[in-house]
Amino acid sequence: MAGIFAKQIYNSKRWITKREYIFSKNFGICERCGRPGEEVHHKIYLTPENIHDPGIVYGEDNLELLCRDCHFDEHRKTNPLSNNFRKRVRLTNNGMYFDDEGNPQPVKRWLVCGAPASGKTTYVLDHMDHGDLVIDFNQVGQALSLRGKDEVPDNLTETVAGVIDYLYRLIIDGKIDARNIWIVASLPKDKERDLIAGRLNAVIVSIDTDIESCIANIMNDAECNDKELKKEILKNYFRNRKA
Repeated sequence: MAGIFAKQIYNSKRWITKREYIFSKNFGICERCGRPGEEVHHKIYLTPENIHDPGIVYGEDNLELLCRDCHFDEHRKTNPLSNNFRKRVRLTNNGMYFDDEGNPQPVKRWLVCGAPASGKTTYVLDHMDHGDLVIDFNQVGQALSLRGKDEVPDNLTETVAGVIDYLYRLIIDGKIDARNIWIVASLPKDKERDLIAGRLNAVIVSIDTDIESCIANIMNDAECNDKELKKEILKNYFRNRKA
């Protein structure tokens, strides 16, 4: 339950790796009550003064796997408002949550659109909070196929679309336990963007990177195995964008 100053820590690969290790080390079990663990807790709370101390941020002696209830109980000791709320638990079933001051807030939904290699994912990483939900067609496809970028087999396209549509229904029904929901998609046509944004009640964020910069990003992307294919996909995006 650290503040904004810890955002970069929780989004870093080092923290994600350490968090996964703590889960694995404890077999996913809360160290206090034996129920399924959900949160890696800092025994010495993170502060602006100690955020650069690796022993406090990443040290195993300062990390503890807790279930949500035990984590809440721990922070209730220092937060006088926490008797009235739990982080990211909705006030009602209409997609509201309590913020860190105990005020009800709507879950924010963002539709991040732009050309391939335009920086959509980078934008989300720079603006997201720990615990946010990110839905990216390419990333979902990679997760379901264990293939690289733009290498998802055609026979899985409908399956990927079905998984994403299911997630969309959870968003519409207000069943996603997150403060922000980020939907990442190319969507060259404004009509397509407006349709999805309207369906999900999302704010459109347009990443308008020019084609030359996108090509440069493709050429510098070590994870892109077929750069020529990616450039053709990019050119097709800009043709559709202008149409």
